[in-house]
This record gives sequence, structure tokens and C-alpha cells, in this order.
Amino acid sequence: MKKKAKRIFLIIFTALLCCFSAGCSHKNTVAEDKESYERGYDLPIDSAEQKKAEKDCEEMMEAICDIYEEADKGTSINAVISQETATKMQQVIAEKDVPAAVSGFDVDMMNYDAMEDFLDEASAGNQSEIILYRIHTDGTVSREKFTFDGEDMYSLYTKGRWTDDIKPAFSVNSRSRLSQWKYTEKGWFCYEYCTAQPPELTEVVDAYEMIRVKPKTSEYREMEEKYLDIIGYQGNNLLCSEWSENQIEGLDFNGLYEYLYIEEYGREIDAEKCAEGIPQEEFESLLTKYLPVSAEQLREYASYDSESETYDWVMLGVGNYAPNAFWISVPEVTGITENENGTITLTVDVVCEKKGNDDFYTHEVTLRILDDGKAMYLSNHILDDRPGMIPDYQYR
Repeated sequence: MKKKAKRIFLIIFTALLCCFSAGCSHKNTVAEDKESYERGYDLPIDSAEQKKAEKDCEEMMEAICDIYEEADKGTSINAVISQETATKMQQVIAEKDVPAAVSGFDVDMMNYDAMEDFLDEASAGNQSEIILYRIHTDGTVSREKFTFDGEDMYSLYTKGRWTDDIKPAFSVNSRSRLSQWKYTEKGWFCYEYCTAQPPELTEVVDAYEMIRVKPKTSEYREMEEKYLDIIGYQGNNLLCSEWSENQIEGLDFNGLYEYLYIEEYGREIDAEKCAEGIPQEEFESLLTKYLPVSAEQLREYASYDSESETYDWVMLGVGNYAPNAFWISVPEVTGITENENGTITLTVDVVCEKKGNDDFYTHEVTLRILDDGKAMYLSNHILDDRPGMIPDYQYR
């Protein structure tokens, strides 16, 4: 009887201990969940929802597997696909009646109206959700489910990659709250993920993302591709400084050479050869074609060696370039004006994707279209120029 009573006591005691431990564990889990929800990142993911996300993404990847397998993926260790390949993959996914976008290329979102409806509903404070698929420049595919609960917006992000034998695999699943978001009049979905910040990290992390929802006007896109994209805002100051034919001395002519070279010949310069000095005739013939400047002015304003009759050129890098989100912004045409003298003026917004800003500032670029379809840049006028708005340009 004593042994039996002792055994019963041990059973009851063990059961009570398990209940107590489970209760403590439950309290700890609840506390951890509450803490993660407050910080907004590394949020718990329901296992069933994760399985569905991976299954959906896998089905999409299987549908485009043949396109990826046959595509030219470059010669480097990391695959790189062309815009044409990315668009083919996008079209297949769009046939499933879901919004499909391409990251890293200037391509319109397909089935954008569904994405826009979601954002309109969320902007009005109504609960809504949408799933967006994106093709990336390395051929990987992401599935991102955005959910607005009437107060906050959340993202469930799943990233699919290709194995060596061209099979879908998954290594990224994350759920976050968006610390801020907006849908702009121009059609950009701009948002910022909640993420770890100091003192948890040693430096501030930018977690901004921008997705163009509304399609671009074809005429505007053509102007960007022909006359602005190659120039950009990095390594030269053609589009980020105030200048005209009568006030041209401030341009970085030496820095501009490599970008105008690409516009003229469709290929990059020979960096090793140019580092030894660019022959006077080559430099001047190119710059005078694209800018309202004379050879005499170039010798005066640019870095020129009269003894060797060459212009200096150094590669953009450490020592002559200070990293800043602004410099990797992209130009977006928002208006075209045909002037009476035959020139055209492009109204351009600076889109700073690293800061989630679709109109960092606006400037006007005046061009004269040449007989070969290229253009001479005549002036750049910055609108609403505020002190400190544009970082100081560093000449090479």
C-alpha cells in the first residue's frame, strides 16, 4: 500500500510540475511574441501559412523553370539574367492573375490594377491583402503578401532560389510590420520595414523599398532610356547642378567623359588606357558634340595637360567618391515641353529608392536632338533648390 501511495503521489507531482512548466513556457512565449510585435521585425510565422507561401512560390517557379534554364545567365559565379528573360518570366506569372513585377529593370508591373485596388483600400483604412510576385535580376522569385489590418500593414516575404539542378528551394521567410508606407500620386508604393537599429546594431539601417505600380508613359520612358539613365547622378554633376551655356565652367568634364562615351559608342571606356590620359582630339570631339562648349573652354575648365595634350581621367572610387543614397537615385521624366527654338525641355523628378522618395527634387533638362538621334545637353535647372538638399559634389 505504501509503495502504491508513493507511486500515485509521484504521478500527481509530475503532472503538476508539467502543468506549471507549461504555464511558465506559455507565459514566456506570450511575452516574447508581444516583444517581437512591438519591435515589428522577426515576427512569428504560422507554419501552415509558411507552407502555403512556399508551395505557391514553388508552383510559380516551376512554371518559369524552362525559361530560366534556357536563359543566358552570364559567366560569373552569380547568375544574371537579361531584361528580356525577366519579362518572359513575368508574363508567365501574370497569367495566373496576380500582380507581377520585375526588380532591377525598368519594366511595368503586370496586373497592376489589383495592386492599386489593394493600396486604395488600405489608404482608405479598410482591411485588405494582396500577393505580389517579383522576378529579380539573378532569376530568383519572391512572393510577398501584404496585409493591412485596418491600422498596420504587414509583409510576409518568401524568396525562392534555384538549386544547381534547377529546382526551387527556399531559404528566406520573414514577417515584418511596415513602420511607414504610402502610395504616391505618381504611382509608387513606398514603404519601410521595421528592422533592428542602434543600439542593437552599430549603425542605422535603411530598410526602404519602392515599387512602381502605375505604368509609365512610353514617351517618358523612351526619353529616360535615351538621354538620362546613362548619365544619372553618380560620378558626374550634369543633372545635379545648375548650369547653362553661359555658366558651364562648374561641370565635371573629366568625370562626364566615360558616360558620354557610352552614349556615343554603346560600350564602356578602356579604364586602363584612359588612366594614362585621354588624347586631346578624342576628348574634345566627344564633349563638344554633347555639350555647348568649345575646345578652348575645355582646355581652360577641364583637367588638361598641355605638354602631353591629354585630359586626365581617374576611376570613380575611394578617395574621390563619398557614398550617399542620393548619388544612386534615378531620373524619372514627368513632363516634356517642345520649345519654339526647336529644343525640348524635360521635367525630371529624382527618385531616391534608398530613401523611399519619388520626388527628392525636380529639375529641368533642356536638349537639342541631333540628326543621329542623340542629344546635345544645353542646360540643367534645379527647381526648389534648398540648402543642403543636394550633397556637395566631389570632383575627381
